[in-house]
Amino acid sequence: MVLCSTLALSLHNVLVAIIGNPSKLFGIVPIGGYISIGFGSSLFILWMRMLVVLPLMTWLGPILHPPIWRDIRYFFESRDRRLMSSVVGSGFFLFLSQVLLYIAIVDMGAGVATTILFMYPVVTVPLAWVLFGERPNRFRVIVMFAILSGVVLTALPTIWATTNISRPGVGAAIASGVFFACYLVSMQISFRKLHPVPVSLIQFVAIFILTSISLIGLGIEVAPTNRWGLFVSGIVLGALTLAGFLLNNFGVRFMGAARASIIAASGPVLTAFLAFFITPGELTVLHFIQLVGILVVTLGVTALSFERILIQNRRESRQASKLN
Repeated sequence: MVLCSTLALSLHNVLVAIIGNPSKLFGIVPIGGYISIGFGSSLFILWMRMLVVLPLMTWLGPILHPPIWRDIRYFFESRDRRLMSSVVGSGFFLFLSQVLLYIAIVDMGAGVATTILFMYPVVTVPLAWVLFGERPNRFRVIVMFAILSGVVLTALPTIWATTNISRPGVGAAIASGVFFACYLVSMQISFRKLHPVPVSLIQFVAIFILTSISLIGLGIEVAPTNRWGLFVSGIVLGALTLAGFLLNNFGVRFMGAARASIIAASGPVLTAFLAFFITPGELTVLHFIQLVGILVVTLGVTALSFERILIQNRRESRQASKLN
């Protein structure tokens, strides 16, 4: 289930690249290029995605977590500022991360942008030290440097490129990874007092409100070249988002978060492969150095997930020995 969730999210990123860049499906059928991607159009795509996700999530929420409305009522009635700021803040950080990721994907390709997004442990590990007192050990420091090296290897050909691939895409992807790290840390704080399902629903509502206010407040006008193609793509993006969330939710229940994160770490490799297979072209054909970088980042994130399992097993064994 977690692998299917990762597949859904990888397809989501590939579809974003198709929306912004004219491509050929399997190298044969012309497809995509429905809208010129910038900050405004990225907001619009995210807004369309929420139009699909929110109603379905409102319907499925009580099935996944029956006391969801009670929990949401508690959230709004509580005076716990730390909880409220962490939940709303996680939605805000996810909003920024997604908008910037869309810009990076269209500019650099889904595989490269997703790999740079996965630099988030470089930020989450120091944040966990500051906020939770989880001082990084030598292993984590080594893995952080490995991930950072992998990101550099992946981004180098893009930075050196003199074609239509631009350097701002690298900056957008890095910023997306930083905000995604802030989102994950905020989620970790939120889950201590609130179930993941109501937290996710509140996040989706926050993203919808933020995109709506931004589109109206900034007076952004979107001029798609293919309205029907953009409309269908928005529906598919929403469906893939919800599928990824549901499959991951069930997968975590069966496997546990630590084991599920190992499979989820395959995101960069899977995205790069799908992008090349579905839409072969300039943005999806990677240099050897980029393939090495993607592999290094994937192995680094996987290593951190394995460490979480080892720590969890040690804690359980200690508790069991104390009981005996």
